[in-house]
Amino acid sequence: MNNLNYEDFFFNRTEFPEEGSDEYKQLIDQEVHRCLGGVYVDGVFFSGFLYWHLDHWWIRDDAEDEYQNIERKKLRASLRDNEWEAAEYLEQCRVEKKGYLQVGVRQWGKSEIMASYMSYHAELFQHTQNVVVGGNNDDLQLLRDKIDFGIKNLWEGIKIPKIDKDTQKNMVRLGFKAKSGEDDIWSYLIIRNVAEGNKTEGPAGVTAKAYATDEIGKFSFAASFEAAKPAFKSKYGWRCVPLLFGTGGSFEKGADAERFFYHPEANNFLAIDDPQTGKKTAIFFSGLYRIDCKYKTTLAKYLINSGRIPDGHYPNLEKFEMWVSDKEKALELIKKERTEKAKDPDQSEYLKLVMYYPLTPDECFLSVSANIFPVTAAKKHKFNLEQIGFFGEPVEIEHDGEKLVHIISKKKFISSYPTKANDNKDAPIMIYEFPIQNPPYGLYVAGVDPYRQGKAEYSTSLGTVAIFKRMHDLQSEKFQNMFVASLAARPDDQDEWNEQARNLIKFYNARTLCENDEMSFINYMIYQGDERYLEEQPGWLKTLVPTSKTDRKYGIHRSNDTIREYLHSTFKNFLKEVLYRETDPISGSVIREVLGVTRIPDIVALEEIMKYNPDGNFDRLIAYELAVALAKHMDPTHGKVGSEDKRLEAYHAHRKNGHRIFSQSPVRFKRTKMFR
Repeated sequence: MNNLNYEDFFFNRTEFPEEGSDEYKQLIDQEVHRCLGGVYVDGVFFSGFLYWHLDHWWIRDDAEDEYQNIERKKLRASLRDNEWEAAEYLEQCRVEKKGYLQVGVRQWGKSEIMASYMSYHAELFQHTQNVVVGGNNDDLQLLRDKIDFGIKNLWEGIKIPKIDKDTQKNMVRLGFKAKSGEDDIWSYLIIRNVAEGNKTEGPAGVTAKAYATDEIGKFSFAASFEAAKPAFKSKYGWRCVPLLFGTGGSFEKGADAERFFYHPEANNFLAIDDPQTGKKTAIFFSGLYRIDCKYKTTLAKYLINSGRIPDGHYPNLEKFEMWVSDKEKALELIKKERTEKAKDPDQSEYLKLVMYYPLTPDECFLSVSANIFPVTAAKKHKFNLEQIGFFGEPVEIEHDGEKLVHIISKKKFISSYPTKANDNKDAPIMIYEFPIQNPPYGLYVAGVDPYRQGKAEYSTSLGTVAIFKRMHDLQSEKFQNMFVASLAARPDDQDEWNEQARNLIKFYNARTLCENDEMSFINYMIYQGDERYLEEQPGWLKTLVPTSKTDRKYGIHRSNDTIREYLHSTFKNFLKEVLYRETDPISGSVIREVLGVTRIPDIVALEEIMKYNPDGNFDRLIAYELAVALAKHMDPTHGKVGSEDKRLEAYHAHRKNGHRIFSQSPVRFKRTKMFR
């Protein structure tokens, strides 16, 4: 066991043997051995990479001068809980031959870790190719600069210099000039710009010893990663620990990142238990690790307080200065900042604050880019539904020979977005409120977004139906103008989906607006003799696009940009509509407002609202938008209870007292948490 005293660490050395002497060569061998195999201090293991990072790696970091001015200085990497915990995970990945994926707070120091880690492998492992992948040149240049700075400042005894001085090149060779004048190449640092994910074969064919991708939320990285992955394999397992990093507030195109994060084992990445949900995820560093809420202590106290070692005396560990997150202080500060920023009418800035200092992975994966919907309100409503355990009732609807009946389904609904290719997509209908007896035609409306059969096994696209209950004058019905049922599924047999969708529509006697870019469901309804439920191509569609040449009897074609923007706008207004406002009786100031987004009880539809961007696949939103658009155009001719409706006001006043949603509505089932 290589058990060191604190004074034995290289960063404490002030005198060095003469270069070229036997003692100098022994020192080189000693440091290489420690960097490769790690060391023990008071029985606590420091991985080889952590030893390298603390003893040999140099960074630019903040420091105060004698006048308390903050300036950037050349410093050895400091020891924080960030580095210690990351080193623990990296060592576990190395031993288990798994990848390392991390997302979380800004200013965590991920770029320094990546630069150090890539240089560690390029400097210590001969005949290796070490690959850095990015979606754009700006992010890659930042990493190039940190790698270049760290290598320049390495101790000469351990440094393998760069043969290529041009750091802008896509491949930098490390090594020496032989006496013959030829290049004696030790290793390669290879830079690959995959152009926002469009050059998917960029890293392919490289036998990587180290591999890193930065800002995985900014581009679709999965295809380029899959292209590189075959070269990771050796007869001992993965030869490298691929690093994937993402930062809160940088997930404009984060579907791949989120998929890998929530399914780490499926992609051979290290999986840890999420303390809040109990599910397996990749690594998340929350806003509690923020840089401005750390305090100085010792490594010994940190290890004892975190339960890593028992209480006791550790003379060498007590000499290590360490910066540790004050999580209580950070949480208090985050809550205070959010409360203050929530008063700003610019919701996008509030969202950025949430994403920069996330408290949960879901907050990290939010995106403000091009999201026109009320994300904060959707997030809060989703949280409330989860807290009370309201997820709807899973059913299947069948014909018993006389009428349609529902049976409780053993199928599980698809509980997260985005849907993964290997998820079981044979999902049930979800009922949030059953239909009234003999519902009049027009009380309920449906939006339908069918799917093309195609390669169903590999597609993440779903067929979706959303049932919406309109406002009307039936006095027995207290809660209206909200969604009451949904279907989001893709069974192997498309006719199975068609039949469940048809039965759901008939169960509610719903007028139905269907997306007609795909005609299979419309044709199915016609074949079954149920075309009476289908809305013909609406007249207002021709007003929107008078030059359109699309001539289909039923439904609406969303492929047209004008129509799509109209549906988005209508749905946005529905979500942002103020349903209930509570004001101070003296000052008249608004105390509380309830928005229209609370009329959606589907937690996954709410997740789609939170993560919407123009480039994604949002099947549920399509069905929901169609239902709202149909209801809106029916209101002038079929009547609507206005905003003065005392029943609606009573509903929202009732909710503020802590009662669960739909507590007075005729829901014919008990709430359940079995599908959380």
